Amino acid sequence: MALKYHLVRRLDMRKDAVEGSTLLYGQVRANERVKLRSLCELLSGYTSATAGDVLCVIKGLIFHMKQHLANGNTIHLGEFGSFRVSVGSSGVEDPKDFHPSMFRKPRIIFTPGTMLQDTPEQLSFKKIEVKKCLKIVTGRIRFKD
Repeated sequence: MALKYHLVRRLDMRKDAVEGSTLLYGQVRANERVKLRSLCELLSGYTSATAGDVLCVIKGLIFHMKQHLANGNTIHLGEFGSFRVSVGSSGVEDPKDFHPSMFRKPRIIFTPGTMLQDTPEQLSFKKIEVKKCLKIVTGRIRFKD
């Protein structure tokens, strides 16, 4: 299956760009959202575990991952990949001037393992047309054709 995309006009941020000029960029759209319960049911079809068992294991994994990540640990899940916390901060000249409040919001970084690394190479793209919303009238949205 192909990733669906549409074109979006944005400001041209190149150094030599004329002020106010724009370029078209491809923006990928999600096909659908796969919910946890649905994923658990799919996984239970490949094992002797029930969907409830799979959900219980996933919730337990998330609980322990949160604890380990909060302690600064990296979590390696074999061929699936690894998770780690990344955080940056503002800089100072003198160490006495640094305060923990200077850290930015931490992010969780996922690095795919061998099981998922070939996925980007298998992707293809399909252009879709996005209808433009003209206006909302009494709770109804009218689209431009």
